Amino acid sequence: MARTKKVGSTGRYGVRYGAKLRRRVLDIDRKRAEPVRCPACATKALRRVAVGLWRCRKCELLFAGGAYVPFTDAGKAAKRVIAQRVAGDFLALRSDDEEVVPEFMTPISKEIEESAEASPTEVDEGLETETPEVSPEEG
Repeated sequence: MARTKKVGSTGRYGVRYGAKLRRRVLDIDRKRAEPVRCPACATKALRRVAVGLWRCRKCELLFAGGAYVPFTDAGKAAKRVIAQRVAGDFLALRSDDEEVVPEFMTPISKEIEESAEASPTEVDEGLETETPEVSPEEG
C-alpha cells in the first residue's frame, strides 16, 4: 500500500494532475471535513448533505451554503452589506457632523417615511381605471 503522509487523501491521484492541483484538492478536502458550528444551536454537528446543502444533526436545520464550506467569503460579504443596508450605516468612516449618503443609497427607514408621507390620493391617482357598467342581459 502506498504511503500518504504528506499528500493525505490526494494520494489516490498518484503522480497525475500536478502537485499544485493535488494540494488544492487536499486543502478543499480538509476544509470540508473539519467540524463546523451550526448557526442556530452553536453545536459542532453540521454536516454536508449534498453540494451546497448543510444540515445540523442536532437541530435539523437545513440551509444552503458553499460547496465545500458552509459559509463562503462571498456569502459573508453579502451578509455584511445587507446588515449595513438594514441599519442604514453605509459610510463607517464619515464624520459625525455631516450626513453624506448617495442619493441612490437612501436608508430603508427614509424610504418608509417617504411612502407614509405620500397622501392616499397621490398613490391612487396612478391606479384609477374606469370600469364599464355592465347591464343585466334580457333573457
